[in-house]
Amino acid sequence: MGRLFWKFFLTFWLAILLAGIGVGTAVWLRHQVEISNTELSGAHNEAIDIRHAAALLQVAEQANRYGGSDELRRFLDELRTSHLPAVYAVDDQDRELLERKLAPETLQQARSLFLNGNNPNAVRMISSADGHHYLLFLPMLEPGNPPPHHPGEDNHENSAIGPPPPPPIPDNVFLPDLARLTVPSPQHRHNGHYARPQPSPLLPILSGIFASLVFSYALAWYFAKPIRRLRQAIASLAGGNLDVRVADTMGKRRDELADLGQDFDHMAEQINTLIHAQQRLLHDVSHELRSPLARIQAAIGLAQQQPEKIPTSLTRIERESQRISDLVGELLVLSRLEARIADGHQQAFDLGGLLEEIIADVGFEAERRQVRIHTHGLQEIQATAWVELLHRAIENVLRNAVQHCKQGGEVQITSNFDSKTRLWQLRIDDQGPGVAENDLEAIFQPFFRSRNTEKPNSVGLGLAIAKQALLAHNGKIKAINLPKGGLRVEIEIILAGRMCQSTS
Repeated sequence: MGRLFWKFFLTFWLAILLAGIGVGTAVWLRHQVEISNTELSGAHNEAIDIRHAAALLQVAEQANRYGGSDELRRFLDELRTSHLPAVYAVDDQDRELLERKLAPETLQQARSLFLNGNNPNAVRMISSADGHHYLLFLPMLEPGNPPPHHPGEDNHENSAIGPPPPPPIPDNVFLPDLARLTVPSPQHRHNGHYARPQPSPLLPILSGIFASLVFSYALAWYFAKPIRRLRQAIASLAGGNLDVRVADTMGKRRDELADLGQDFDHMAEQINTLIHAQQRLLHDVSHELRSPLARIQAAIGLAQQQPEKIPTSLTRIERESQRISDLVGELLVLSRLEARIADGHQQAFDLGGLLEEIIADVGFEAERRQVRIHTHGLQEIQATAWVELLHRAIENVLRNAVQHCKQGGEVQITSNFDSKTRLWQLRIDDQGPGVAENDLEAIFQPFFRSRNTEKPNSVGLGLAIAKQALLAHNGKIKAINLPKGGLRVEIEIILAGRMCQSTS
């Protein structure tokens, strides 16, 4: 387990414990207040009403004597709907005749009064024809009226029930009922009332601590597990395993940690792509350098064996050396563009004039191939950019179109500028063989050569440099095949600056 796991675990556990202690304290304080209020009013609310009991109990006893338990039940039910105090009848099984709820303390007080024998008019035990014995009594309904003190009771405070002396055994109570009718011991009395023993708080406290431990452990494990997996994946990636991925190991979770796993996979994929691209570039560079070096070595060997061919060999050596120099220069430019390093500062220039200059330079090569260049929409456009980079990008695309165009074909150059959005679009169409659909994006990769044609004088970096130069200007470049044959290269740039005037 790492340090982060224990931080999560202890934080969650302490938070849960503090919350539980706070809630438990509030509940305990409220419970204590309720107990205090109950103790203040309980002696009156739960006492047996002696003042009104005699007459009602006598009527209830007569109803039971002449009509049995059914007549007694009817009489008690009528009392419930009248304004008279209610009379309760409890049998040997502590069941009230009308199934009314009765506090155990009140029932204990009634039995205590009956066993004392000092208040025969307050509590009576009657027998029914069905063999049941009923304890008749009236719970006090009017608070603040304590029962009168009777001679023979001890000198405790004036209350409905005092500590009773050992009670005599009534004639109408069966021996099996003695255990149930025994007066509770003094340690269960509180202010004249009989209370249930309070349960120990130790069990709920231990249960709460155990539950909080389990919950905190599960929550800390839930957060720490994906972090451990990410750490292992990072270590594996640092060790050279570029195929390691963690998103699939995150399960079905949809949170920030799952997003972090997806970001890690994306990072690993990008690193894998870049490293493979660098490896492929190194392989291509080695291949490109090997051919001119081999020809240089062959020319040197030929000059050594045949001195009369030294001038020819020197010409070949010079041409191959220049090819190597060009390749190295192109690689330096590409590496600087990929690193987003541009020479100098951006400067203001006329984009239309730059296009005319490029077309004039490429025109000499087009004449040798009998390729005609047609332009549309050229105009004077004042812009701010890295002029050399933009010149190299457009020139590379135009030279590529002339080299691939068929003998005697045409290259169409269309320029379109929106003065409101400052969007400049350039389209260069040729009449060459086009490019396979699968290679339309690959032609902008270093050292790519189309399978449809050969360019013996090219090192395969022109379009790659053009793409990086346009990306440096936040521009776009793409290639599409024309329906009637040939390739179209589209360039889009949001230009900085303003257009001065237009010329046709």
